[in-house]
Amino acid sequence: MNKSPTAEIISVGNELLIGHTLDTNSHWIAKRFTRFGWTLQRITVLRDSLAAIKDGVTGALRRKPDLLITLGGLGPTHDDMTLQGIAIALGKSLVLNQEALAMVKARYSKLEASTGLTRFRRKMATLPEGADPLPNPIGTAPGVTIKVGTTRLVSLPGVPSEMKAIFTGSVIPMLRASKAEAPKEVTIGLVGIIESALAPALDRTRRAFPGLYFKSHPRGREGGIRTLIQLHVYTVDPGSRAKLDNAIAYLLRELSKSAHTGAGRSR
Repeated sequence: MNKSPTAEIISVGNELLIGHTLDTNSHWIAKRFTRFGWTLQRITVLRDSLAAIKDGVTGALRRKPDLLITLGGLGPTHDDMTLQGIAIALGKSLVLNQEALAMVKARYSKLEASTGLTRFRRKMATLPEGADPLPNPIGTAPGVTIKVGTTRLVSLPGVPSEMKAIFTGSVIPMLRASKAEAPKEVTIGLVGIIESALAPALDRTRRAFPGLYFKSHPRGREGGIRTLIQLHVYTVDPGSRAKLDNAIAYLLRELSKSAHTGAGRSR
């Protein structure tokens, strides 16, 4: 049985850790991984620190995901240090990449009459040795990619619009190329039951149908006028797709043995 390709995300930025900025980038990317049949195994948030970035990248590479994405820290300011941290983790030098420099220069030529490339602008074209730039159609800092063993490492800007543009143009083709199968999912609404009462039947169903993932989400307060639980069931491996309908029927039978439950179903 083929396993789905794996990925990790590292988000870099003090603003994420002090609660100033919500990490919507990882949430957006996670949806795309699921849509294309990839398994996102971990999301890590790190400070703007060379030591933290180096340790985070080293640890992720040790786990050998097929794809490692870093977010943020590609800009011209002092706290944009992701590429330097990656270079340290890989034991590589930072070098001025001529292709990236041309991208930066072309972008600034559209923004202002002077195309003077200050050291701060050249910084955005200084990449770990052996890395390649990825076009940024709406911003100044290119994305960056480098192959490390069996892992493809991709660094994207933290600005959401720029991240999405580069991801759509350069990363989604990588996801498509794997030809992985997206999980099949069913959502059930269970009315009039609290989560602790659902748990025994859910546990029996989970053990009877390996390869499926069950996740319950209480909606509203337990003991309220109309308690509601949303239950998501989706396939974890390709061989489990045929089991999904049988698992739902099994769970509803188990619930009917202990309580009379109203259920609605949507796909």
